[in-house]
Amino acid sequence: MALASRHLRNWLTTLALGLASPISIAADLLDIWELAVQRDPIYAAARSATTADSEWVNQARAQLLPSLSATAALSNQTQRQASNLSHHSNNNISQWSVVLRQPLIDLSAYQLYERSQHQAGMAIIAEEQARQNLMLRVAEAYFDVLAEEDNLRSLQAQRQAIEHQLQAAQHAFELGGTTITDAHEAQARLDLLQANIVLAENALEVQQQRIQRLIAQPAPDLNPLQQTQLPAPEPANINAWTTQASISNLEVLRSDLAVEATRALLKANKREHSPTLSIQARSGSASNVGIYGPNSSPRALDNSIGLELEIPLYSGGEISSRVREQSSRLQQHQYERENARRNAIEATQRYFSGVLSGLSQIQALAAAERSSQAALEANTLAYEVGVRINIDVLNAQQQLYETQRALSKARYDTLLNSLRLKEAAGNLSEEDLIALNQLLSAQAQPSPLTESTE
Repeated sequence: MALASRHLRNWLTTLALGLASPISIAADLLDIWELAVQRDPIYAAARSATTADSEWVNQARAQLLPSLSATAALSNQTQRQASNLSHHSNNNISQWSVVLRQPLIDLSAYQLYERSQHQAGMAIIAEEQARQNLMLRVAEAYFDVLAEEDNLRSLQAQRQAIEHQLQAAQHAFELGGTTITDAHEAQARLDLLQANIVLAENALEVQQQRIQRLIAQPAPDLNPLQQTQLPAPEPANINAWTTQASISNLEVLRSDLAVEATRALLKANKREHSPTLSIQARSGSASNVGIYGPNSSPRALDNSIGLELEIPLYSGGEISSRVREQSSRLQQHQYERENARRNAIEATQRYFSGVLSGLSQIQALAAAERSSQAALEANTLAYEVGVRINIDVLNAQQQLYETQRALSKARYDTLLNSLRLKEAAGNLSEEDLIALNQLLSAQAQPSPLTESTE
């Protein structure tokens, strides 16, 4: 029922977008995620690559299974006497054969089969990397849109406050209470703010286009983030996170498989010096028919079965060269694995610290917002009674709205760092998006671009 309800909501969202209503049914993070999984070309390409790479296992296994081949030939043979070229005979020769071959001992092929399994595992990990990367891209695009919407709404509210302050300054000047300077200051702030609003509208449109690229349809209105306390990392121990990242990070796992695949290829190259043993069964027949009638020998069916032993002796040094090459490749992949492990640990430490510092920053900015609001109210009251001047009120307004925008951005950055932390540790899943989606409000919101044109 829940899945059917979500599909119905997606359909209603698309319908509302088609009607171009100023207030549309808002989509949440899971709505965007489900559409992106179906339509994102990067993730679709990764799935196709995994399907293609999995065929390496079948191709390598085929070298260990029986092979059956059939051949047929038809030829014409003409014989002439050297003393009398006009005296000749013409024979039509037809022949066919069927050969069944089953390898019994082929150590190199066994190692290549093992290598193909490691390569298929690498393809599966690459697909999971693409899936987790899509989760991050969806979350980043979603919260970037919300951040730009908050920024635009804050600028619009600031513009409204400055317009009110401009009217008050003009009215005070007309009554002779202040000079024209206050009005000019307010007008300058208003003009600059209008330019910033234009930039904010363009930035919002750019971020909405990112979502449009992910879901292959116009970006819907998005559910906003609730004003709730954001969760802290669990566990709250950096050592636990770095230990898990050094083992479970997807790039580390892929590097592990790359090392094992190279090691298997190295063994396969070394074992090309080893003899191979196979069983062969053959059946065939040939017929010779001349222009003067059939040959005296009857047509025969030849059957044979036996063992074939092949011992490589010398191949110009090619095998030894491949062994040296793969030995160096193995060292290369081992160093790359160590680099991946260090990168995973570094990223985990960075994002863990980012989440903790983000939570602290949110608390500080929330306190700063309350202080800025109180400062604005005090400056406004003092201006009305003539204790403060107009520039004091404008500065207090600017400080309040800048603090609100910084607080909004800090909340989104902290949530994104929490997802990046889990991606670095190798345990990012759809459950994390579901938990994040529960922090969003389910109410439809008016489009900020529509508001800005009113």
